This record gives sequence, structure tokens and C-alpha cells, in this order.
Amino acid sequence: MFDLEQILGGALSQDSGFIQYIANFAAEFGVIETVLLTIIVPSVGLMISASAIWKMIKMKDPKFAQQISPASVAWRAMIGPVTILLVPFMQEVSESVFGEDRTGGKVPRSMTYSSAIQNATDPMDVVLLGVLAFLVFVGWITAFRAMFAFARCGDPQQDGFELAKTGLSRLGAALVLTCFQFFLDDLFQSASGEANSFSSELNL
Repeated sequence: MFDLEQILGGALSQDSGFIQYIANFAAEFGVIETVLLTIIVPSVGLMISASAIWKMIKMKDPKFAQQISPASVAWRAMIGPVTILLVPFMQEVSESVFGEDRTGGKVPRSMTYSSAIQNATDPMDVVLLGVLAFLVFVGWITAFRAMFAFARCGDPQQDGFELAKTGLSRLGAALVLTCFQFFLDDLFQSASGEANSFSSELNL
């Protein structure tokens, strides 16, 4: 018979290869996230802004005037800069929702949790930090996809209402995922009355 407790204990031991795999994966999430937020996201934001200018120019051509609406230009002109400044935008949104700046002026990043893993001594902390790094990584991708949905809201050939709903739902999911640590803190505080109880368990 398999001893489940013994198996789990071995998997979660400090010297376990499983723990090392989690730490390595979390580090990769941090690296990919850095490339995404410092290179890809601003570049796409510039492309969205440039497409707004290009559409505005094409509107003057009678051949394309019926294919381009002023709303399409307006949405892209608005979403382009927001995409370029996605990190500070998410910071402002998170502060509005959670009511205070809990991050010292920075939105949680996968790299933050990846770095914390290097100093973690408890294997369970390594697992939790690895999970948080993954959730934050997915959150930033979701926020990026929300900008894509918003940018297409004004296109005549698109269902702007559905795209707006999709963008808002993705933005909400991104907020919860990127700030999952604080989301859990609020849940724990509602149940126990103690603030930051989840964060204190991770020594963050």
C-alpha cells in the first residue's frame, strides 16, 4: 500500500526535486513576464496608437470611408496609450479597488514571488509562492488580452458591446489574479478579522 503522507512529505521536503522544479518554473514566469511587460506590451500599445492614426488618414479616402468609423479611431487612440502604460494603469485600478497602496507603488509581479522563493526556507512557502507567481503571470496576460478586446470595440465589423463586456471581464479577472495575494488577505480578514494574515504567512 502507498503511504500518501510519506509521499507528500517526500515531495515537499526541502531537498525534493519537485520543490526545485517549482522554483525553476516560477523563475521562468518572472523572466517571460519581464519581456512581456517591458517590450511586447509597450510595442503593441504603440501599434494600436499608430493604427488609430492610420485609420484616421484612411477615413479621408472615399474607398475606405465606409469601412472605418470615428468610434474605431477613438477607441484605438484611447486604448493605445493605456496599453503602453499598462503597469501603472493596473496599479491605479488595484489601488482603487483595494483602497490603499499595499505594494510600495508597484503592482505585484511574478518576478517578485520568484525572487522571494530564493529566500524561502519552508517548502510549503515555495509551493505557495510558485502558485502566486503563476497566477500573477496569467493575470498580466489576461490584462493584455483585455486591451486587445477594448481596442476593437469601435470597429464597424465587430460587436462592440460584446467586446466591451469581454474586455471588462478580462480586466476584472486580471485584477484578481495580479493582486491575488491581497485578494486572499481581504478574504482572510473578512473571516478572521486579522489584516494581511495570508501575506504574513509568506513573510512578504
